[in-house]
Amino acid sequence: MKRDAPSFAALRTFAAAARRQSFRDAGLELGLTPSAVSHQVRAVEAWVGAPLFVRQVRQVRLTPLGETLSARLSQAFFDIDTALGQAKRQSVSTRLRIAALPLFTNVWLVPRLARFEALHPDLSLSIDTDARVVDLEKGEADVAIRNVAAVTPGLFGRKLLDLRATPLCTPEVAQAVRAPTDLAGANVIDLSVGRAGWPEWFEAAGCKGLKPGRTLTFDNVPSAIDAAAQGRGVLLGLLPLVLDAPNANQLVAPLKHPPVDAGAYFVVSRKEDRASATVQAFMLWLIQEMRSDIPRLRRLERERLR
Repeated sequence: MKRDAPSFAALRTFAAAARRQSFRDAGLELGLTPSAVSHQVRAVEAWVGAPLFVRQVRQVRLTPLGETLSARLSQAFFDIDTALGQAKRQSVSTRLRIAALPLFTNVWLVPRLARFEALHPDLSLSIDTDARVVDLEKGEADVAIRNVAAVTPGLFGRKLLDLRATPLCTPEVAQAVRAPTDLAGANVIDLSVGRAGWPEWFEAAGCKGLKPGRTLTFDNVPSAIDAAAQGRGVLLGLLPLVLDAPNANQLVAPLKHPPVDAGAYFVVSRKEDRASATVQAFMLWLIQEMRSDIPRLRRLERERLR
């Protein structure tokens, strides 16, 4: 009768040695001496009843049987790690990490968060408003709100709001901007992040390649809006949320050219996190809140830009 199967540690050690093709390197990975690695591998070989490595001077290589076992163990360990990770994420967490763009956070999310917190009083929120794209796969956040054209492959997401871009400025600056070509002599305000920029808008307006007088660049939308409200130049505003921003009531649309597509806001998470109670609760709440607010946002856009 066969003895009990090799220990989990012995199988892990064999898998590392097979992957590294070196007992020494496997030991460095696992914090073991080469002799300890060799001992664990021999325990697996003893149970199998056949060599799994061909041992040479300062080198080892897998036998055909070793290659077969290595491939199957690699898949098994991957499945185990995945299952454990999913189980951990699916447990009810008391903290939700959200990565959201500054404009979305400041003018739309924060004023509504009290309603979500009232529904989930035991949940702590951590909100990152850095404009960079966080790596959800590396666990840098649980949920992200992004301005993209479509959900990144490998992630789960739902569209929140379609976005469009149009020039905005103070009434004083608008007096010198009667046609798209007038922007050739105007100062424009741009962003170092985001999708639709001035080159795309110029092309859509029929003046591809037009160069503005001077460009003032910011890394976040709220600062760009403040600069536009101070008369520093013409901002390519992101409709409709830009109209809810502080100081946005000081801005007008100087041109009648139709706004250009600027992607959409999506709420995204890792596919594995869809089953997380906290992630699911936040995403559903966010979708419902936005759905109920879209009529107001579109009405505001029509009233301000007519």
